[in-house]
Amino acid sequence: MIDYDYLILSPNEFENISRDLLQKVLSVFIESFTSGRDGGIDLRCATDKDSKVIIQAKRYKTYSSLLTNLKKELSKVNNLAPDRYIVTTSVGLTPENKKEIHLLFSPFIQTTKDILGRDDLNNLIGKNPDIERQYYKLWFSSINILEKVLHSKVYNQSAFELEEIKEQIKLYVQNDSFDEALNILNKNRYLIISGIPGIGKTTLARVLVLHLLSNDFEEFIFLNQSIDDGYELFVDEKKQVFFFDDFLGKNFLENRFYLNEDNKIVKFIEKIKKSHNKALIFTTREYILKQAKSSFEAFNIKNIEIAKCVLDLSSYTNIIKAQILYNHLFFANIPLTHITNLIENNSYLKLVKHRNYNPRIIEAIINRKIWNHCLPEQFANVLISFFENPESVWLHAFENTLNKLSQSSLLVLLTMGTPALLDDWEKAVREFFKINNFKYSIDFDSIQFNKAIKELESTFIRTQIDSDRKIAIEYQNPSIQDFLVNYLKGKNDLIKSLLQSSIFTNQFSRIFSTNKIDTKKVFLNKDLSKIAVDKITTNYSELKNSKIIRLNRKKDEISWYKESNIEYSFLENIYSKFGTSYIKLEKLIYNEFQKKIYFNDTTYSEQTSYLKLLSSLDLERFEFNKEQLMDTFIKNINWVDRFELVNEFESLFPTTYRDTIESASFKTKIDSIVTSELENIEESDVYDLKTNLENIETTFNLSLFDEIQELNQRESDYEDYIESQVESHIEEGQFEENETPEINENEEIGEIFNSLLEK
Repeated sequence: MIDYDYLILSPNEFENISRDLLQKVLSVFIESFTSGRDGGIDLRCATDKDSKVIIQAKRYKTYSSLLTNLKKELSKVNNLAPDRYIVTTSVGLTPENKKEIHLLFSPFIQTTKDILGRDDLNNLIGKNPDIERQYYKLWFSSINILEKVLHSKVYNQSAFELEEIKEQIKLYVQNDSFDEALNILNKNRYLIISGIPGIGKTTLARVLVLHLLSNDFEEFIFLNQSIDDGYELFVDEKKQVFFFDDFLGKNFLENRFYLNEDNKIVKFIEKIKKSHNKALIFTTREYILKQAKSSFEAFNIKNIEIAKCVLDLSSYTNIIKAQILYNHLFFANIPLTHITNLIENNSYLKLVKHRNYNPRIIEAIINRKIWNHCLPEQFANVLISFFENPESVWLHAFENTLNKLSQSSLLVLLTMGTPALLDDWEKAVREFFKINNFKYSIDFDSIQFNKAIKELESTFIRTQIDSDRKIAIEYQNPSIQDFLVNYLKGKNDLIKSLLQSSIFTNQFSRIFSTNKIDTKKVFLNKDLSKIAVDKITTNYSELKNSKIIRLNRKKDEISWYKESNIEYSFLENIYSKFGTSYIKLEKLIYNEFQKKIYFNDTTYSEQTSYLKLLSSLDLERFEFNKEQLMDTFIKNINWVDRFELVNEFESLFPTTYRDTIESASFKTKIDSIVTSELENIEESDVYDLKTNLENIETTFNLSLFDEIQELNQRESDYEDYIESQVESHIEEGQFEENETPEINENEEIGEIFNSLLEK
């Protein structure tokens, strides 16, 4: 019989497995209740029409602590007066222990068979393999399994630390990724686990290795350098599992020209697929896999991604985030007084739903044991403050784990803003070291840059590839940008280096400000402002835009889009930032705006920037025709809500404005855009369009009565449809009146955290 360690489970998990086992034993449905203060009831059922059975699940480490808690329950049980009282516990019990508990709760505990200790639960799990499979976290942590793994032949043992795995299993949140990955592995005999760093690729791989070693696999081979080790240790007659962690990170980035490595990997995969007793697991970062497929024909021809399982941090629901936070708090042995403070006023919801939520921040909090350095009544606010300003977390990683190239690359990325294309980032970093080589003495090349990407991905950045195979860089967490901005403040020599090497327009505006009050940006004093202005005026014609946006295509398809025409936005930005304090800059702004005085763009940001420039600059210094200027602007309007921008011309050119809006061509333009939007409008956007048409009527003295009436009818029809959907959901019992999915989610999260009070 396998000996399970039930302490690996949280109280809620232990209660759930007790429920599932007793449902099988008693052949009845067992009610579960909200975690927390339970009034003496964890579970309840009726074995016949009139009887009342109450079940308590007690997760404790020692018999003495169990007995102390049971004595506290005695008064509750007397008040409830059940017909039958059943206790399950994680503690191993002797006959004398059971006799003592039996006497304590007599007559409610009818027999010692209603006291199920660790050995009894082990026995029941052995008889119910379906439940055993459901709680694989418990299975993997069993003493028998760990001993079997320990005594199986393991190569490169240092990479497979048993104690580390036991700790990971405790914090591990079971989810569908294990079953998905195992199905792929069983079908193909090999598996590629892909995703961003920190998502749990290595943890999932180790859990899978544990599973295989507990199911008759004899040997575990960890590949940490080259696939050559796999060939060398491959034995036909043995059941072997091979694990290559970050296989492309090591062999594609660092050893990009490693002799024939791509073909060796593909051939080894084919060798594994033909065997009947082998398993091969890879982990890799998603963008590197895509990059490798582009570079190595062997990967493309064999389509190695057919056995890929992608882990995605964005798919973490609030429930999963709550479970991750809960596990860390539960196993950290935090004083109950501090936990109580966190539970009060549902403070845990602020953490779970915080924009800076990150498991790495949680780990840092736990590792530093901050509860030893704050009063219980301060605990929740201290935790929230770490999420609000996790600077200490990132500062340690930035200064102690990154080399100078990685640090500089990250600061260059800060000036560009994210998301940013990988190719643009590399160009900007290359220029930084080219201009500042005398300061840093780093020989920059693509191989070194790829190493920096790998180093940064462990903590700071993540990558995403679009449908056109363009790779973009984003921060792992929004708090990283906040940290980097604060880190850069006051470091004038470093700011100077960044400004002098800038090659993109957004590098001058993304995080820099000449307003000292703007605390969210890095302040440029007069000397630094002059450096920025000199760079802009000297290299204006060479400066390009690197800002990109994410466009959603079909399902699961995205595209990174970069606006090529951003001259008005850039001119308006540098004018508002530096004004006309610099003669060279003022001359440049006027000269460049004269070249593009007649507007020719359809993007909203360029339209608004153009109008700001018209309002700010001295128009007497330009040559233009007012009618032509207004006509070209209006021709580039392609949405109803953009007509409000035309009003800006009223104060600039009153007579021309009045003549233009009263012209037949202007009314024809409005009719054309309105007709187009009416034909293509989504029902959920009807209200906004109706509001825009009402504004147009008032502003330009036009009649759009028929169009507005049509939208009123469509709005009414849509509201009726929504109401019918709500009613049908209520009839089907999907949610009650005044109840929303968010409330349901909050209640479920509350159930998770309330059980911390019963530790």
